[in-house]
Amino acid sequence: MIKPIISLTLSAVLLLGGCTSYKMEIQQGNYITREELALVQPGMSAAQVQATLGTPLLVDDFHKDRWDYVFYLKSPDGTVQRSSVTVFFQNGAVRDIRNEVVPVNVKAK
Repeated sequence: MIKPIISLTLSAVLLLGGCTSYKMEIQQGNYITREELALVQPGMSAAQVQATLGTPLLVDDFHKDRWDYVFYLKSPDGTVQRSSVTVFFQNGAVRDIRNEVVPVNVKAK
C-alpha cells in the first residue's frame, strides 16, 4: 500500500516541478523588417502603407495623422528587444517616417 502512494507522490512532484521551470517567449506588436520599412516612402497613401506594413498597433483618435507600429519581444533569458516605427501623414499621404530600435542586449527586470 505504501509503494503506490510513494510512486504517485513522486510522479506528481516531478510533473509539477517541470511546469514551473518553463519560460516562453513573449512577443507583442508588429515586427517590421528593414526591407518592409524601405518600401514606405513619402507621398504614399495610408492604404499603401497598411498594405506594406500591416495594421498599426496604435492609431490615436486625437492624432489621426500618426500611426505607431510597436514591437516587443522578451526572450526566456530576460533579454528584451523593442522597436517602434511611427508614420506621419499630411493630407492623406506619408510626410515623415521615424524608426527607433532599442538594443537587443537590454535585460528586463
